[in-house]
Amino acid sequence: MILAEVMKPYSTEQIRMLEERMNAYETWVFVLVLIVAVLVLVAVMQRLTIAKLKSLELFKSKSTSKDGNIVSNQNLTFASEISVPDIHTITQTPIHSAMTVQGKDLPDPGMVFKYIVPLNKNKIITIGQREGNVITRSTDVLDHHLTVDIEALDVSNLEILSYSLEFRREGKVLIQFPGSKDFHEMGVKEKFYISKALTFEGESCFETLDTNHPLRFRIGSRIGMDGKFKTGYFEFHLFTKDVFEKTDSGNKRIEKNFYLKLVKIFPGYDTAGQTKEGLVPMLGRFGV
Repeated sequence: MILAEVMKPYSTEQIRMLEERMNAYETWVFVLVLIVAVLVLVAVMQRLTIAKLKSLELFKSKSTSKDGNIVSNQNLTFASEISVPDIHTITQTPIHSAMTVQGKDLPDPGMVFKYIVPLNKNKIITIGQREGNVITRSTDVLDHHLTVDIEALDVSNLEILSYSLEFRREGKVLIQFPGSKDFHEMGVKEKFYISKALTFEGESCFETLDTNHPLRFRIGSRIGMDGKFKTGYFEFHLFTKDVFEKTDSGNKRIEKNFYLKLVKIFPGYDTAGQTKEGLVPMLGRFGV
């Protein structure tokens, strides 16, 4: 009897309910598959977006490094057709906050700065890292690395003026006087004179500093046993040009304008290795 009940065929109503249940199961399975497919697509799109952003950031970083390594050589000559910037019109703002340095923010070899020395006041020229008249933004240079103090002497002379120059350093400096073949390490302070009218017993005195016989000096961080900088350095030339200025008495007197020229940055800036403070190290030298 039990076997007869088992073998009894399903009724029409039971078959209809089973079909409805199967259709519902198929619908839920389809919805779940669709949701999984959407989640997989979203995950793939997120990965592609992240990869694209990383690629864009890497491209920008490489572009910035490439721009920073471009150093323009300006062959400024000491001639009337060359426009030399007057230091009185140049304002350089000290940098104390985090920044990104590019090539345009760094000094170029060939730059010339002009200085006019007043009669009754010293002219101070400072070369430094983040402060001064000439800002290098170099990790090999200190703030107030070198200070040049220029003073006009014998202002009562109605024909020609004389000048005293005092060099004071905070960092390492190599200096070469006109007529000398070699650089020597500068002391903490050195003083000399420019004069055709006065004599200074036991002091270094030169009649002039022209473009062919300038005062040469180099600034950097470390000096080796051979008397040369171990890493890199900045080389400057200091020279003068005679000018005629009218005195209170009405005659014209020979005075001097002073010029500071950045001649060389050796071996050059490594802009890819700049610090968060906006300072740039020198390129590595082969064999050092």
